[in-house]
Parts: sequence; C-alpha cells; structure tokens
Amino acid sequence: MLGGTPHDMLCESCHKNEATCHICTIVDGISQSTDLCIECYEASSPGARDLAAAQRDARCEYCGGQPCSGGTDIFAMVSGVQKLKFMCMPCSLEHNRYVQQQLHPDASGLSQHEQLAMLRKLDREADAHMKQWVSERGSL
Repeated sequence: MLGGTPHDMLCESCHKNEATCHICTIVDGISQSTDLCIECYEASSPGARDLAAAQRDARCEYCGGQPCSGGTDIFAMVSGVQKLKFMCMPCSLEHNRYVQQQLHPDASGLSQHEQLAMLRKLDREADAHMKQWVSERGSL
C-alpha cells in the first residue's frame, strides 16, 4: 500500500529525501512497515515502479475523481487476474460498506470453489452497485 507519511520523516533507504511512500507488508502474520522516498520506492522493484507510474495517472474506477486509495484489486486477484484498482474517498467508503454488508459470516464453511464463486459474484454485484450509486449521487 502506498500512502503519505508525516513530514520531515527521512527515507529509510537513502536517509536524504523525505519519505513519502509508506509500504506495509504482512508475511506469516507479521506486519512490517517501511518509509521510503519516491525514488527509492520506485527503485525497490519493477512492480513498485509500475505501481508508482499507475498511481500518478490514476483516476477513481467509478467516478473519475482523484483517488485516495489503490493497488492490487483483491477480487480480480482471486480470479487469477492481476489488475490495479483506484478509488476516491467517497467511492472507497461506499464500496467497503457495501462489501462488508454483503459478506456472509458463514462463508468459512464453504468449499474453496464455493468461496471463489461467492467472491466473484460479490465483485460483480459491488461493481454494479457502485455504478448505480455514482449515477444516483451525480444527480443529487
């Protein structure tokens, strides 16, 4: 995840530039965070460089506004597709609210195949909901 960090924090790699990229990774349940300048972040891997370039040009997936969040689309990844998804704050909040409301608490009892089918269906429904929500919101 890429996001802003407090001013005056130096990059953990070069120790010269202001750290503007906050990377949080979770491996085996252990969370690690790293604060880097944009140059060190982009140099950290080809994927980081591609993500930074995509973020510079990104617009909200639903309304076209300035995105506040973005990265790998988890629903697409479940389907085996690598895709980035960006959303503005209002769309992100509504999308998360809708998904949380639709998640079934008993999904853990489903087979892996059934869980994947449920997530694909939820993704389609959330996408349709968001298009309708943005359409109705635009006419307010």
